[in-house]
Amino acid sequence: MKTLSFSFSTKLTFDDYVHDHSFALRIIPPNTEAQKIISCGLDISPAVATKQTVDAFGNNVTAGYIQGDHRFLDFEIKGTAEVDSTKHSTFLMPCYLYQSEYTAPDEELRDFYTELKDKNISDVSARAAFFSDILSDIIEYKKGVTTTATTAAEAFAMKTGVCQDFSHILISLLRMGGIPARYVAGLAFCDGETHSWVEYWTGNQWEGIDPANNCPVNDDYLVISTGRDFRDCAIDRGVMFGRYTQQLQLVRSVLT
Repeated sequence: MKTLSFSFSTKLTFDDYVHDHSFALRIIPPNTEAQKIISCGLDISPAVATKQTVDAFGNNVTAGYIQGDHRFLDFEIKGTAEVDSTKHSTFLMPCYLYQSEYTAPDEELRDFYTELKDKNISDVSARAAFFSDILSDIIEYKKGVTTTATTAAEAFAMKTGVCQDFSHILISLLRMGGIPARYVAGLAFCDGETHSWVEYWTGNQWEGIDPANNCPVNDDYLVISTGRDFRDCAIDRGVMFGRYTQQLQLVRSVLT
């Protein structure tokens, strides 16, 4: 078990004024079997009243509304948590067995799975590790090629991507084999932004694996949200009015 201090900040800057801005942030880490949140503070600017809810996947959601004109939205969390990766969740939602928009395989990805499935690896953990090993060999970790809209099939075709893409591809492979798998967004010592990894169902509990780094998840990881794919775990989502605006997002995280 480790006690972690964490911080995460995001600055959204718009190139023109917006108004009537409704937003939902999935940014406050949940209490789970493997992590206990000792403290967590959230600061939002412009100052605005918010409401705390929990979504269908158990993620904390902070909802807010900014009526007046503004050109930025900043939010930051700071806190401490106790993490014990030897403890595991034992609650399974059936939706994690089925492919989603991000993980649905195309013909190339299905053919790739067909080549791998005959390797006679029946143990679920060993199978997940085997898939992760293969992906680390054939997929290049590279920023700036894929986007948050890139699917597993598209990233696999390009043979390049970031942690989100590695996670989506691994989830797709596991689900093709009838293994429930879910997307995890959070913080890790290996990254200065947000990170993502995968949890798979062993038959009794959830286990974590980080395909982008090809390693098991340990006490150096802090979960912020879980879901079927990136869409369920997006840190910030919003709707606003105003002239068409581009968004510049600056993200920084620290885990110690």
